[in-house]
Amino acid sequence: MPAIVGLSRAELTLLVRNRTQLFLALAFPPAITVFFAALLKDQQLAPAQLIPLLGAQFVIALVFIVYYNLLSTYVARRQELVLKRLRTGEASDATVLAAAAVPALAIAAVMTVLMTVLAIVLMDLPLPERPVLVIAGIAAGALVMVPFALLTANRTRTVEAAGVTSLPVIALLVIGAGAIPTDGLPEVAQRAISLIPSAAMDDLLQLGWLAEDPWSAALKPLGVLVAWLVLGLWAVRREMRWEPRG
Repeated sequence: MPAIVGLSRAELTLLVRNRTQLFLALAFPPAITVFFAALLKDQQLAPAQLIPLLGAQFVIALVFIVYYNLLSTYVARRQELVLKRLRTGEASDATVLAAAAVPALAIAAVMTVLMTVLAIVLMDLPLPERPVLVIAGIAAGALVMVPFALLTANRTRTVEAAGVTSLPVIALLVIGAGAIPTDGLPEVAQRAISLIPSAAMDDLLQLGWLAEDPWSAALKPLGVLVAWLVLGLWAVRREMRWEPRG
């Protein structure tokens, strides 16, 4: 435990020194909620219509705070031989990689709480009926972003290239968050989209906030998120690239 605490503290220090990255992580998420609240101010939308929009906001926030920030961090640390040097110490490989993710996950937790408060106040949303499902959905969604970032980093040569290599993952997550209406799509396509992590996260958010379906309805989206997390960690263990890319 002391190893991960020390490494996480070092990563947090580096993040604080990167003013641009820190500003985006702290300012962008609440700005999204304020923007949507202003945009929808004159529209009389029911909570059932607002929750999917809030879910999309959470997905966008996690993409920038966790996925993209960690992608840039892992690529930079690998290219600078930091990851390789840390492997020679007492910390395990898992500890080295997890420590880099702790600051981003902590910021994501704070920002999603702030976004929730803003949404309740500005969008006149009721309190969640089953907050445990809301928390589980956001937490699982954030954790899934970590192996996504690591696997994308394997295929990213430089920090600058992350803007390109991240596009397929971001597009997938945005589609799952409701960017494409699924009502008119074939049933096969609807089922496929429901298996995207961001779609499962959105399902849990709706189940937790509105409680329109029984608790058992949460098993499928929870299973989807757990499956993505397990498969992602398995892939990282097999394919993690520690050496700099030429």
